[in-house]
Amino acid sequence: MRVVFFGSDDFSIKALEACLHSGMEITQVVTTPAQKKGRGLHLEPSEIFTYATAKQLSVVAYPTLRDPQVTEDLLALRPDIFVVASYGKLIPPDLLTIPTYRLNVHPSLLPRYRGAAPVNWPILNGDTETGVSIIDIVDKMDAGDIYYQEKIAIEPRVTASRLYSELTSLSYGVLKKVLEQVKGGKLRGVPQNEDEVTLARQLLKTDGALSFDMTAAELDRKVRGLQPWPGCFFFLKGERIGLQETFLPGYAVKHKPGTVLSIEKDGGLLVATGEGVLTLLQVKPAGKKAMPAAFFAHGRHLRENDLLVP
Repeated sequence: MRVVFFGSDDFSIKALEACLHSGMEITQVVTTPAQKKGRGLHLEPSEIFTYATAKQLSVVAYPTLRDPQVTEDLLALRPDIFVVASYGKLIPPDLLTIPTYRLNVHPSLLPRYRGAAPVNWPILNGDTETGVSIIDIVDKMDAGDIYYQEKIAIEPRVTASRLYSELTSLSYGVLKKVLEQVKGGKLRGVPQNEDEVTLARQLLKTDGALSFDMTAAELDRKVRGLQPWPGCFFFLKGERIGLQETFLPGYAVKHKPGTVLSIEKDGGLLVATGEGVLTLLQVKPAGKKAMPAAFFAHGRHLRENDLLVP
């Protein structure tokens, strides 16, 4: 069967591999244009562009899909299937009529977490499970019928970057199962329950701001859920301090939020919060390398009962 594949980042690569290993004919890989990255702001192609080129697949980086020439190009390929995995753009309605099947690989248990950040929000909200959904593509974001889902547990200490890797690996097998259903003519979808829809809005740099008035559990979830971007930070006497790793010791104290409780030999800095105690393990002061929180505390001459105040 003939496939046009839409993708951009490393999450897309596993889905493209699933298509290749399922015996599909990849007639075209569509990706996003090269972007300026790094300190030198050099133009770099997408991860899927690099991968497809290495595999000697035909790949094109359209600036927009809303172009009559794009429609003409895709019609000429006579695809049976569109597969979309982390492409980053909506497929226009006129293109959706071209193939028989339209498969979107989405890293959440739809209808939960439609939108731009489906990996981060389950951690931020304290969910215990997530997964990968394969859905139809319709003219509404992540709203198509569900063809197949698989769940995984969200481990208590997992970060968003680690969960992203787990879901990327899971997506390979999930998509292969659905492609086998397509080849066997057995693909059937189930409508999403609109009453259960939640949105995973796009993350902002400001989402990483921390206040020790929050509970220890909330702070810990933010630190894990916002890695690697936008990352979390607090201010100490006007200095921005990135907070990269934390731990929940599991007990409460009656101190003002932000109070330094102890500085541990193993590198931890125990701080009172709005509810519970949070251990700061790894911090990164602005313009400096990451360091153990206790080392940072000694360098700032912090002592027990000091307040971490902006």
